[in-house]
Amino acid sequence: MINQILNGKLISFIRQENKLSKRSLFYWLTIIFNSCFVIHILQTELCTSSVDKKRIEEVGPDQACAEWLLKNGAYIKWKNSPEYLKDYNILIKQTETNYIQSIEAENAGITYVGFPYFDGCKHIEEVKFIRCPYICNKAMSSLSYLKESLTHLEVIECASVTDEGLYKLKNLQKLKILKLEGMPYLKNPDDVRKQLMEFLPNAKIQLK
Repeated sequence: MINQILNGKLISFIRQENKLSKRSLFYWLTIIFNSCFVIHILQTELCTSSVDKKRIEEVGPDQACAEWLLKNGAYIKWKNSPEYLKDYNILIKQTETNYIQSIEAENAGITYVGFPYFDGCKHIEEVKFIRCPYICNKAMSSLSYLKESLTHLEVIECASVTDEGLYKLKNLQKLKILKLEGMPYLKNPDDVRKQLMEFLPNAKIQLK
């Protein structure tokens, strides 16, 4: 599907460009190379983000979720553990049952496509998204998987998040700390702040 969409756009673009001017062979090779590179990146991202239900059944929701997060560049902290776990090779060798308590994703490649991994993780209290390029409005909506446990949320410099996504956070009724910063495409931050304060009266909200 991705190949068809991107290849269709590429063909359309080439036809349009051909009508306007003649380009060098190097120009067209560059366009084709870049298109193939984008297709590869998208396919890789979807592959690493898609939910492996069989793995969840094998190792449980917390272990499977932790594996997905670390594969995509995020860190996790187990409940009752003082440190974040950052090494995937250490993670997959652990045999005891653990529960995720905190997630820190800085410049990580996670997307909302993998958020169903949160389903069944009942102890996640803290999530931080910092400069995550693929975190978008749908990701904000999909945080509802954590509505029964999440008390601390930070979304920092995730440029794809807009007013629409932040309004979805109203469902996270157990939030105590909500930190939102560096979102250049917010149209009405004052209204966002007002509504979040109304629906999340127990949360300390910081919106910059």
